[in-house]
Amino acid sequence: MSSFFNTTGPCNLVDHYMLPPAKRLVFAQLSRYIDSKLYWVLHAPRQTGKTTFLHSWMGEINAGSRAVACYVSVERCQQSPDAAEALPMICEAIISLC
Repeated sequence: MSSFFNTTGPCNLVDHYMLPPAKRLVFAQLSRYIDSKLYWVLHAPRQTGKTTFLHSWMGEINAGSRAVACYVSVERCQQSPDAAEALPMICEAIISLC
């Protein structure tokens, strides 16, 4: 099967036409966030490669030895605008990875 433009979820270089995620953020100096133990927010419009980038960066982080990264989607929390209900759902999503 040949490569195609994916518009429905995370992309990968083997199956989809795409720019490599790391090359799009060359000047972001992402390792400084880990080195400085900083929190950060990735904010961008729909369908711009946020999930694809996070999966790529997670693989890069886990290939090293300084930190461990995991990806947790909290999309299911959209159904609950109340933080008291949403936070346990987030914790359950994280625990399910262990």
